[in-house]
Amino acid sequence: MTRQEEKWLREYAEKSKQDINKLIERRVNGEPLQYILGEWEFYGYNFKIGKGVLIPRPETEFLVDSAKEYKPELVYDLCAGSGCVGIALAKETGCKVISVDISEEAIKYLKQNIKLNGVEIETIKDDVLNPAETYTESDCILVNPPYLTGLEIQKLQKEVTYEPEIALFGGKDGLDFYRKIFTLWSGKLKKGGLFAVEVGDGQAREVCGFMQNAGLFETPQIIKDYSGIERVVYALKA
Repeated sequence: MTRQEEKWLREYAEKSKQDINKLIERRVNGEPLQYILGEWEFYGYNFKIGKGVLIPRPETEFLVDSAKEYKPELVYDLCAGSGCVGIALAKETGCKVISVDISEEAIKYLKQNIKLNGVEIETIKDDVLNPAETYTESDCILVNPPYLTGLEIQKLQKEVTYEPEIALFGGKDGLDFYRKIFTLWSGKLKKGGLFAVEVGDGQAREVCGFMQNAGLFETPQIIKDYSGIERVVYALKA
């Protein structure tokens, strides 16, 4: 080994040690492992993530499950974030997906993940509670909205505080999105189309009530997650 090679190896070892120490420091300070790694798995597919986008969680996979059996052709993935829901469904069924999110940072990751997973998905920057775009009728609408309550936001674990509040906070009781979303978007859903939403622990029954009060859907159904928590509420448009 030459002196130049020995010098390079020493410098590389020292740099690697410094890099590792920086990563350890980030984790000790509470930064989520997913952000440190820069990617995470969802539904068997890899997704690029980082500060500014919600971390994909295994319970959200049930939202994808709720839609798969209906084999939709056109799907709206609202509050899309990293795009994990829409991309996984597109990979599993070959359906056309239009992903909508209000966050520039989220859309940046969304576009990266579309490319990473080799799917063709249209992305739209829009406020799903005050949509500016014109949307055609779809076969399916999937939403993983912010649903944490004010009290839950105050008591978040350190790791979760790194995630964007806009993707977490659903108003004082966590239900702000559900009060509006069904009536607002039902016109973008065909008769017999599926509307499915992820909900927080203990929210499913109230969300079922919102769907029923809208007077536009058949009887809502509930899917429990791996922990037995009622996690997804869905119904077909009457």
